[in-house]
Amino acid sequence: MKTVLYGGAFDPVHAGHVFVGHEALRLMAPSILILIPTGLPNPDFDKCLSASDADRMAMLQLAFARVPDVTISDFELSREPRPSYFVDTLEGLRPSLGVDKPVLLLGEDQLYSFPQWHRYQDILDQVELWFVPRAGRHCSDTPEVPARALFAINPFDSLSSTLIRNRLQQGLSVDGLVPASVAAYIAEHGLYRGQ
Repeated sequence: MKTVLYGGAFDPVHAGHVFVGHEALRLMAPSILILIPTGLPNPDFDKCLSASDADRMAMLQLAFARVPDVTISDFELSREPRPSYFVDTLEGLRPSLGVDKPVLLLGEDQLYSFPQWHRYQDILDQVELWFVPRAGRHCSDTPEVPARALFAINPFDSLSSTLIRNRLQQGLSVDGLVPASVAAYIAEHGLYRGQ
């Protein structure tokens, strides 16, 4: 059975994330999907989180509640506050991953910056790298980062967590862009408003 590791800020999780999760499970069957919300972001990438760890975990649980063979790992969230380096996460998860090489699933934009990841070559030695294509990106041809596309065309190509947050800040609807249960959670907890 293939283990697929799919990490990200999930700030918030959206319909594109859910679609990718479903497709990974379908195309790599039989497999299990481990979702890994980012802990403290690597400062090299100038990224910050808007929602709390607890809110991001809750939204992931709601979004994937009815999807079998999905686990949400709080590994990066439960570590002491320090930048999240995936090589450390991989080392920590190793005992639970079995003997086969796991798949690390990235967005193509992340694949583009992958050579800047901390000890990226050590990660490559331990995983099969797959990516979700993005329009206008062609970094899959980068010889130093061998990776396979999960599929040819991404129907959620223009959807991002940044877009969701921006719409919410402007008081616009996100219906259809996030699972209904996630939209309800965001509204109930007043997330991403006025930031």
